Amino acid sequence: MPLSITYDRSASIPSRRPGQAMSAVLPVRWYGLAWLALGLSTLFAVVLVVARTPFLGLGAAFFRTALVLHVDLAVVVWFLAVAAGIWLIAIPVKHGGLARLANGGFWLAGSGVFGMLVSPFDGSAQPVLANYVPVLDTPIFYLGLTAFLGGIALAALAGLFSFFSRSVAPSRRFEPLAFWQWAVLAAIVAFLGACLVFGLALRSAAGDVSLDGRLWGGGHVLQIVHTLMLMAAWLCLGQAALSSIGLRGKWVAAMLAGEVLAVLADMAIAMLFQVDTPSYRRGFTEIMRWATWPAPVALGGCLLIGFQRLARVRRLTPVEFGLIGTVLLFLLGCVVGAGIRGETTVVPAHYHGTVGAVTLAYMLWARHALDRAGLPFGGGWLWRWQPFIYGCGIGLMVLGLAWAGSMGVMRKSPHAEVAVAEGMRQGAMGLAGIGGLFATLGAGIFVACIAISIFKKRTV
Repeated sequence: MPLSITYDRSASIPSRRPGQAMSAVLPVRWYGLAWLALGLSTLFAVVLVVARTPFLGLGAAFFRTALVLHVDLAVVVWFLAVAAGIWLIAIPVKHGGLARLANGGFWLAGSGVFGMLVSPFDGSAQPVLANYVPVLDTPIFYLGLTAFLGGIALAALAGLFSFFSRSVAPSRRFEPLAFWQWAVLAAIVAFLGACLVFGLALRSAAGDVSLDGRLWGGGHVLQIVHTLMLMAAWLCLGQAALSSIGLRGKWVAAMLAGEVLAVLADMAIAMLFQVDTPSYRRGFTEIMRWATWPAPVALGGCLLIGFQRLARVRRLTPVEFGLIGTVLLFLLGCVVGAGIRGETTVVPAHYHGTVGAVTLAYMLWARHALDRAGLPFGGGWLWRWQPFIYGCGIGLMVLGLAWAGSMGVMRKSPHAEVAVAEGMRQGAMGLAGIGGLFATLGAGIFVACIAISIFKKRTV
């Protein structure tokens, strides 16, 4: 029972009924917001795929606006909304006041997403393709993004306070099979650290510092949040594989501690150096280069070895096959990232591999939760093949973008602006486009099947 959590009942304090009811509803609400964000980001992904596919290019301005909304919905809203839902499952918020705090965070975040979506209708909104968190340069978008992140922060604080309160004190059994919730706690701490880095940069940066420079540090810390949540998914859904190799708790603790230390190092850099100076950027870059990938690579390797052993004695489940895909995508993203040289499409190839791994892991977690909740699956064979379609699509897109980048194709531009005349470059971008179409199809199938499952449940 991967999603079950053991608590020290002897230290518990009776919770109020309203808080208990809200504790059950809150994760569902966050999942609903995440599902909406993924569906909308999929629509914008169609625009991007068409724009990057040879002979089908759209206007550059339309491409960049769609790129901003796609990235923010897919990497910021989808990721963090799912994370907030998982946080509140791992650490239930049963105290009435904390439940209201987390509920207020949801409504604040939801209103923020609405503001981000309507901001393009402001005629003066210009896309700013900043790293990690691209924006539309209009007050409506800034207010919406701030409200969304503020809502996530309220959910994080509610979970953190609940963790340390006597009413939900978790058991002190430091076993590998319970470590997914400790990975979740580490992710909460990392997110609050990212908020601190963002706040320091926005407050102390000189007037001539670009928006990209202000968001650089916090964006790096957000990647650690996503990495920790990926590790939490592996620890939760891959328990059988990890048990088969006898993974020790102290090794898992060391992996999680390494990621937390990277967050602390990033916070120290934000406090010690002026924003967007060479030392500031170099510090965050070196932390990402050397400190953030060893732990997930090690855990992913353990997972692959465990699945290899399991496959000798029984048939792997669809979720377990999907977990293998998440590990392979993450490793592919890391390998491609090691070859980054300049601002070419190798950069998006790298982060599509790692980000695709996190997205696929969240999809698998949702499938597992639907199964445990008894919701009927919709989509038939499409639902069964959805992880394979999405994972293969991301893999092809990563290979295509990496291939194109090796030939000098620049990032953040539609295909029409690249002026590729060589057949090899067209082939590379065509491969990326085909992969993007399959990935978009996989995401669309996921969104549609979730909607069908919910509808069937309500009509039963």
